[in-house]
Amino acid sequence: MYESSLSVSPIATLLRQRDLVLVTGKGGTGKSTLVAALAQMAARSRGRALAVEFSAHPRLPQMLDSAGKVRAVNIDAEQVVGAALGRLLGLPAVAGAVLSNRVLRLFIRTSPAIREMIALDELRHLVDRCSKEGFPVIADLPATGHALSFLGTPRAVHNMLRVGPLAQVARRVEELLLDPARSELVAIALPEELPINETIELMRRAAEIGVGSGTVVVNQVPSSPMSAIDQPLLAALQCQAGGALARFAGSAWSDFEGADQARAQVERLRAAVGARVIEVPRYFVPDSRACVDTLARALAP
Repeated sequence: MYESSLSVSPIATLLRQRDLVLVTGKGGTGKSTLVAALAQMAARSRGRALAVEFSAHPRLPQMLDSAGKVRAVNIDAEQVVGAALGRLLGLPAVAGAVLSNRVLRLFIRTSPAIREMIALDELRHLVDRCSKEGFPVIADLPATGHALSFLGTPRAVHNMLRVGPLAQVARRVEELLLDPARSELVAIALPEELPINETIELMRRAAEIGVGSGTVVVNQVPSSPMSAIDQPLLAALQCQAGGALARFAGSAWSDFEGADQARAQVERLRAAVGARVIEVPRYFVPDSRACVDTLARALAP
């Protein structure tokens, strides 16, 4: 069970105020679980929420209650290209005929920038539609490195194509992503050296792109039942005791050192970024939905 003494009300405020919350982090940090938890929290405060992922293997549906107030959507560029092209041309009925051109379909399929632009335009379309109805979109972005290039796509396309329909699409997407009143990036990390390094770099580059990023969630922060004053006793038990008692002392010492190292990484993150850092203690729950429920309770004010 989570027990956090930190005030985490800014998360609830963010979910009430933003139309789009973008979530990213190194793979294995609990990114999709955080997306589902934020969507669940947003649905409680605003009535509904949309959770979006960009993945060939969707995970969000299994984390969410299908009868609940959160709907999960997977954006696949191949599947949404028709709708995106219809908006681009301003003639939805013509999109099917245009897409029947094999050369054009091959171009779209083999051009990462075009595919990402199509996916981002579909995200913008969903955000605009949901915001009119008064509820937010929580987006599960690719892992850290890819997420940065993904978020930088509109600027790259806009710089390449100053005029034309695609330039207009890029401009509209970029306006959404760079509007701090509508959109915010939330990063998630583990209290370990590599994830913390990636998160520091993520926050730095997000600021360069212009994407607002005011929150980092550090997941699974370990704690030790022992304190510093117990160290001499543990050392003595390891050296002088035998059997189970010595093994217990060794395990407790390892837990103490792990918690100390994790604390050092969290403090390094705090010193390096200008964002609020929210710590979530390590937890043990039986399945993905239980993880989502527990995390949502931990982040609630």
